[in-house]
Amino acid sequence: MLNQPRLDEIMLLLTQHQRVKASDLAHALFVSEETIRRDFKYLEEAGKLRRIHGGAILPRLNEEQPLQVRSRIKTQAKTRIAVRAAKLVTEGMVLFLDTGTSTLAVAQQLIGFSRLRIITNSLDIARVITEQSANQVLVVPGDVRRNDNALIGAHTLEFVRQFHYDIAFMGIGGVDLELGFTDYEEPEALLRRVLTKHSLRSVILADDAKFGHRTFINTLAFDAITTLVTNRPLSDDFSARLEQAHVDILYP
Repeated sequence: MLNQPRLDEIMLLLTQHQRVKASDLAHALFVSEETIRRDFKYLEEAGKLRRIHGGAILPRLNEEQPLQVRSRIKTQAKTRIAVRAAKLVTEGMVLFLDTGTSTLAVAQQLIGFSRLRIITNSLDIARVITEQSANQVLVVPGDVRRNDNALIGAHTLEFVRQFHYDIAFMGIGGVDLELGFTDYEEPEALLRRVLTKHSLRSVILADDAKFGHRTFINTLAFDAITTLVTNRPLSDDFSARLEQAHVDILYP
């Protein structure tokens, strides 16, 4: 079983030193390295650290973790969000799915459809849809960002503006009570602003860890979107703020 005092001690040492080795922690805490690696896995899934070879480091402030790391965080929550989000979809719709682990989870829920037209700036999402379904996929042009296989840049935005979407599914970096929806990098923020203006329904996918988390860029006000899908009921403050902005809040 996981030991909370040990987890707290790991995070304390990591905060102090920025990087820790599994072997050193095992010696200091009188447990096996296997136990420490299990603790690392749990803490990474909670978004509190990033595993590296032989140890762990703190995620950098205002820097989004690589896609392969994010894919291991909140996996059950993202699946629940994706299942709920997919209920908004009906055959024949035109959808945009932006890059991210939550939207990738939605893509996996859409393989049961066959007559969707899906536009995306994610090479990973395009591959999932084309390999596992008969849905039509259109990949936007742009510069490939290697850490997450996203297509970004001026060509991407120009292309996206040519169309109107029934639903745009979007991830987000953080949800702040005062600032609204925030992002780590400008390309995501610019794309999401365009998508909200070209979509009948603009849907933000955000697990519970995103709420109260403020990132670098102010992307969207609450009233810029129509729908938020999350994995559990929100706090009273966030519920009131989103309802005031006339946002539909959906969860399993």
